This record gives sequence, C-alpha cells and structure tokens, in this order.
Amino acid sequence: MENSTESLQNKLSKREAQVANKVCSGLSNRSIADQLFISERTVKFHCTNIFKKMAVRNRKMLKAILPQHYKPI
Repeated sequence: MENSTESLQNKLSKREAQVANKVCSGLSNRSIADQLFISERTVKFHCTNIFKKMAVRNRKMLKAILPQHYKPI
C-alpha cells in the first residue's frame, strides 16, 4: 500500500480526510461531531469507511499509517 499524500487524497473523501485527521489527533467521536457539526453516528459511519479504505482495524493503526503532513483540501 502506498502512503503518499496523493494516494490518500484519492482514497478518502474530503469529509473522511477531515475525520481521519481529527481521529489521529486523539479526539473522541463526540468531539469530532461537535467540531464538524455532524452527528456522532455520522462520525462512526465515516470511521468505518476510513478503516475499510485504509485497510486498518482501529484508530491506532490509522494513526500509524497516516502521514503527519497530510491535511485535507
């Protein structure tokens, strides 16, 4: 699997990238929901999609593969 910024941008939607960055910052689903003005259930939905697209099983694995310099457009 490639870890380049370009491949991540192609895999994740803009909103998924926003959620992924907040997950990697250590925020809870509730905090992410509050900051992005979406429901906690929507955050969980995005996390499920992110984990599938990035081939990871949890937040710790996501943080390990998400480049520190990656920021959504």
